[in-house]
Amino acid sequence: MRSKINKLSSLAVYLLVGSLALGAHAESVTIRLHGSNTIGSKLGPSLVEAFARQQGFVGVERNETAELEFSISGRRADGSEFNGVVKAHGTNTGRIDLMSGAADVWMASRAATPDEVAQAKAIGDLHSPQQEHVVALDGLAIIVHPDNPLGELRVEQIRDAFAGRITDWSQLGGKPGPIKLYGRDDNSGTYDSFKSMVLTDGAAISSATQRFESSSDLERSVAEDPTALGFVGFSYIAHSKALAVRAEGTAALKPEALSVSTEDYLLARRLYFYTAGNASPEVTEFIEFVQSTAGQAIVAQTGFVAQNVFVARVQPTPGNPSEYYDVIGHADRLSMTFRFRPASSTLDSRALRDIERLSAFMRLPENQHKELRLAAFSPKAERARLMTLLTLNDRVDHVSQLLATRGVRVSMSRGFVDGPVVAPLGRADSMVRNERVEVWLVDPNGGISGDQVL
Repeated sequence: MRSKINKLSSLAVYLLVGSLALGAHAESVTIRLHGSNTIGSKLGPSLVEAFARQQGFVGVERNETAELEFSISGRRADGSEFNGVVKAHGTNTGRIDLMSGAADVWMASRAATPDEVAQAKAIGDLHSPQQEHVVALDGLAIIVHPDNPLGELRVEQIRDAFAGRITDWSQLGGKPGPIKLYGRDDNSGTYDSFKSMVLTDGAAISSATQRFESSSDLERSVAEDPTALGFVGFSYIAHSKALAVRAEGTAALKPEALSVSTEDYLLARRLYFYTAGNASPEVTEFIEFVQSTAGQAIVAQTGFVAQNVFVARVQPTPGNPSEYYDVIGHADRLSMTFRFRPASSTLDSRALRDIERLSAFMRLPENQHKELRLAAFSPKAERARLMTLLTLNDRVDHVSQLLATRGVRVSMSRGFVDGPVVAPLGRADSMVRNERVEVWLVDPNGGISGDQVL
């Protein structure tokens, strides 16, 4: 009897120790995303769901726990749990939560401002590549009713309409009738982007503007109102019509995949994830998943412009120096444009990731015989022409060297001063947008490069 009791006791101890050992490896994962409604209403939850499945969790479910709030749950066979939380109440709400530790990821539909970076120095440097992550590209679309005959507007006209200085469609070249304004609310990063890119002379948005927390609701209302003029993120265009937008010195472009991806579209913008300097390993893995080909596929599925490389056959824009056409002759445009930190030859956070994406793209078997060409631009601004050209050549050489260390050769590169600009020179971000390096692809065998995607 005593022998049987001892055996049972040993079995109980074995099972207890085994269960404790299993529990030690059953590590749960928690990811909390707070901030932008533009990101958080669709893209954020979809990325968290896909990440949970990629990490081996099953039975993954998404539930809306409150308006613009979601929980994502799942379990592994070892008993560990996945707990995802997305709260999408506007860009400005997420920054506060990241700083307080209430969120792991700040979703932002604009870049962190210098003041915000300074306020968050206790959690690191938000502008460092380790903490600033471009997750997707978007365009701020100026939308009207689908039957509105207008095709394009100048950014100054859009500004004056939303400031209440223009109140009738006839003042914009349309049919006579009052303009009804639709816009996002003050907590929205979309509205912050609109203020910085459109309300450039300090104008305040008209009190007559109907404001929305939801971009989907705003877009739907514009599509139903023949007098409407509104703004939403590119991915929300469903039933309304997006207008081409231009400014002095820039081409009129609609928000389309290539113009948004290259950021040539005047109202193109980046969507960001910001993390703390001491982010957990789980959060770091999540960010790497978001930047991967699989993560960027989710970006595309939810209607945004992904950062995966694609090739487009385009007609060269007029107004460039003649040497520019020598560089891009018989070439196709790639979907990235390298840009730099302000007043620096250091690549910005998106460009650093794009170097890796471009290198992987060129290593594909079908691309290994093809050649890259780079065209760098900068407006002369206040600097002497020669100094500007020297800076341009330094930048394009730096990009070429980064690619060369990854086994990718650039066959031709040139710098151009006073070429076409993509942002008007008076705008706050004009130098950052206009100082750029375009990327072109040439097939020496004369093949067609278009429609490749990585």
